[in-house]
Amino acid sequence: MIKPGYRTSEFWFTLVSFIFSGLYLSGIITDNGQKEDLIQETSRGVEAIILVAGQLIVLYKYVKSRSEIKKTWWDTASPEEREEANKRNRGKKDDSKRPVKTRTRKTSKPSQSSN
Repeated sequence: MIKPGYRTSEFWFTLVSFIFSGLYLSGIITDNGQKEDLIQETSRGVEAIILVAGQLIVLYKYVKSRSEIKKTWWDTASPEEREEANKRNRGKKDDSKRPVKTRTRKTSKPSQSSN
């Protein structure tokens, strides 16, 4: 399946280039070097947005699939399996009520002997 043009990075980079070229040709941007700098910097920004959006989409799909797997397991689990899962998860969700462990083992310090 071919993606629509607006969903490709080439489309967005070309669009940025056309916008700044149009601004240069209309006289709003007067320096060719300035036009090239604007195209380069904006292209970097567009690239960053595309990369971050892509990563967020991947993360969303991963979380969604994991949630669906857990829901499917929960829906098909026996009452005993559910109770066991609840027992295991109670400690993880309620960490703030756990007592703070302190060190009970004595440490051995090297003795200093004077000659």
